[in-house]
Amino acid sequence: MTGVGSIVNVSFLIYKDVLWNLVSKNLKAKYAGSFLGMMWAFINPLLLALIISFIFTDIFKMSTRDFYLFILSGMLPWTFLSSSLLEASLSIPANAALLKQFSLPRKIIPLSVVLANFILFLFGLLAIMPLFIIAFPGVLFMLPLLVVALIALFFFTLGLSLSLAALCVNSRDITHVLNTLLMFWLWMTPVFYSVDIVPKEYRIMLDANPFQPFLVLFRASLLRGTSWNLSELLVSVVLCLFVLLTGSYLFSNKENKFLQRI
Repeated sequence: MTGVGSIVNVSFLIYKDVLWNLVSKNLKAKYAGSFLGMMWAFINPLLLALIISFIFTDIFKMSTRDFYLFILSGMLPWTFLSSSLLEASLSIPANAALLKQFSLPRKIIPLSVVLANFILFLFGLLAIMPLFIIAFPGVLFMLPLLVVALIALFFFTLGLSLSLAALCVNSRDITHVLNTLLMFWLWMTPVFYSVDIVPKEYRIMLDANPFQPFLVLFRASLLRGTSWNLSELLVSVVLCLFVLLTGSYLFSNKENKFLQRI
């Protein structure tokens, strides 16, 4: 059985203690020896947002209101997605000893990576939420949409992580180009700029961007504060389910050969 049901039933219920230990291990490894610890999940995106905001507003004279909040609303979900994909791509070989020693559902490995990054994502979001509430008080009425956006983004990221984890076991070359591909993907996503400044002939590339619907939905819940589009919600939900089911199917088809290759 693949898909949402198999992931939840197997990983969360039967192996929940193992899953939490893996998540805890991932979180501790990220901030080992750091005085500020998980605060960096908030500090890094904020610093980057302020720097890029300075460049675009003071140097390039873009007149977008609260531009640093615009960037933050894009950087937080992007950081969660990119970090999860990079770590998930290496997660199976990195846990080879564990998989060889114990009989565990292999999906639990990339799932623990995504969960650890999701916890950091939520921590960073909660830390900066007062900034959005002060600038856009209507955000309080959009919290249900924000919850849906977070859930959809989580499962979209999990689906891609499962696919990458499976593919990278068979082809390690993917991990070497992944950073470059993610950088290209970032600049093809309106995280640092508005869609309005993109020439019309290139907007089809933005429309084909699979991360775009989740970014639009996330920003709608944080920046608009009063309205949202039903089509944005439907596209995000359908896409996340498709990616999750595809990733789970691909992972299940290849996982029996993992131990031969790691």
